[in-house]
Amino acid sequence: MRRGAVVVALMLLAARLAGQDGPRIALSLSASDTGPPAAVVQLTDLLEDDRFLSAMRAGFPLYVAVTVQLRESRPLWDREVDRWVTEWVVVFDPVRDLYRLEDDAGTEEISDRTVLERRLARAYKVTLNPDGPGRYHYQASITARTLSDKDVDEVYAWLRGEDADSTRPRPGLLTRTARKLLVQVAPLPRTTLEARTDDFPVR
Repeated sequence: MRRGAVVVALMLLAARLAGQDGPRIALSLSASDTGPPAAVVQLTDLLEDDRFLSAMRAGFPLYVAVTVQLRESRPLWDREVDRWVTEWVVVFDPVRDLYRLEDDAGTEEISDRTVLERRLARAYKVTLNPDGPGRYHYQASITARTLSDKDVDEVYAWLRGEDADSTRPRPGLLTRTARKLLVQVAPLPRTTLEARTDDFPVR
């Protein structure tokens, strides 16, 4: 039943979730007196794209993942030294007319869109330590989506006439490609933003 409901909701939203101006990622360096600089990463204007708000009000959770990597800059290819990840989900409660944000710190109830916008635009200061002298940079990515991996699995299984909860072999290349295409063509909003800082030396 739930799989069919997800597919029907996708179809109903397709006509009115048109593309608009998207969100932005801000990434900068914050100097330190005692060590390497920190990265400051921020997601801005996510709800300027009304598709995300419309999807939440239609019953789809908003999933956001922020990843910051410290990378050593090298001539042929960069080397990842360390990474930091945080994730959260926002669910709209139509009965109480409020948003519920859940992250590693717990659950927070948010009264309206303006407060939610400020909360989503929270800046994260991340310090990752190099493992030796060289030139380094931070690279950040933010993904916002309204379909979880489990939702995608259930929709794909429903389209194939299968039970998503059944025990099946690990999906092959064609299956993974089809799932990726399903996410890309689904009318629900999804965006991935990336940025990197300038190089900085470590001695």
